[in-house]
Amino acid sequence: MTISRNIDFEKVVYSSVLLFAFIIPLSRGMISFFIFWFFILLLYKREYADTFHTLKSNPIFAYISVFLLYMALTLFWSEDIKEGLNQIRLYGYWVLVLPAMAVLVKKEWLWSMLTAFLLGMFVSEILAYGMFFDLWTIKGKDSSYPTPFMTHIHYSIFLAFTAILLLSRVLSQGLSFYEKLPYAFFFLISTANLMFSTGRAGQLAFFVSIVVLIILKFKISIKSIFLSILSVVMIFFIAYNSLDLFKKRADMGVRDIKHIMNENYNSSFGIRVAYWLVASEVLKEKPLLGNGVGDFIVSTKDVLSRKDYGLTKGTVDFMREQHFHNQYLMVAVQGGMIGLALMFLLFYKFFRLKMEDRGLKEVSILGFVVVIVSFVAEPIWMLQFPLTLFLFIASISIVAAKEERLQ
Repeated sequence: MTISRNIDFEKVVYSSVLLFAFIIPLSRGMISFFIFWFFILLLYKREYADTFHTLKSNPIFAYISVFLLYMALTLFWSEDIKEGLNQIRLYGYWVLVLPAMAVLVKKEWLWSMLTAFLLGMFVSEILAYGMFFDLWTIKGKDSSYPTPFMTHIHYSIFLAFTAILLLSRVLSQGLSFYEKLPYAFFFLISTANLMFSTGRAGQLAFFVSIVVLIILKFKISIKSIFLSILSVVMIFFIAYNSLDLFKKRADMGVRDIKHIMNENYNSSFGIRVAYWLVASEVLKEKPLLGNGVGDFIVSTKDVLSRKDYGLTKGTVDFMREQHFHNQYLMVAVQGGMIGLALMFLLFYKFFRLKMEDRGLKEVSILGFVVVIVSFVAEPIWMLQFPLTLFLFIASISIVAAKEERLQ
């Protein structure tokens, strides 16, 4: 009876993680459902001693716990308690997802999970191409905004991870030529989609991750440096000369940089630089502890009431209602240099996780490279779709690093 129950439970968990991986790029509602569903499955399993041992045996959970507890602690010196509790709620996703994945998921499921994620992205990209060629609209969006279910910035981050994951499989020595063909085809589709998605955060993350992938494959050498530069230049050149949306966004970026050099911050890039200036003022006043997890808007309003940086009223009004468009700045303003140091330490520990499967180790490294580069343009941890992608990459990494005797 017990054996039968365990087999049925394992099938439920396996089916659940595959479906979760598939819907990550497709549905906010289903993401929310599965986050709580996995926690329920963890409670239903009832093997609390084994659960505790699994979490204790993986040191990464100690660093996750310290970071989360510190960010929760900063609520005590936040002025905006309501926003602080909202931020803590988002960090609560970590608590619901990561322990459940570490305990419930088996190593032999990981490649199937990644395949399910790629299938979900394939569905999403078919829909995006249909929008791009004006075959249909989704939620009122058409060829000018070909991103089916999320903003163009968030979608570009998903596409960057998808494209680099596919390229990693194409360059894998463990696959035959014919096995690589579908990955190569999907890689070309994903890369083109990334270039016309207009999300520069994902595009930058993709270019950086290409360099990292080539170094992982060929080590640091003249060959790897040459291939990296050649690959990035070729993709950029082809996209710039064949995709009007990419060309417009690239030209806009150049114009923004010129304005910034003249201390004009009233542009897309300029606003992000202005947030750096605001964050530097906050850290001058409270360098170690920051202003608390809920006070990023309070901090912006306070600084901009004293310094205008030559910003127009429209830019000031925008900045006074928004996040910092940068995860590093968010953590710095919320938790000071202590929070920032704990975040860097956490990523260092993720990169140092030991995995027997070299392919999964490569996926882990590339996934986190995409994340940490994307942090420069977007606070991923406070936005559902990219936060879930981060948790997915973190879960893959944690499970791949589990000790065999715990399987």
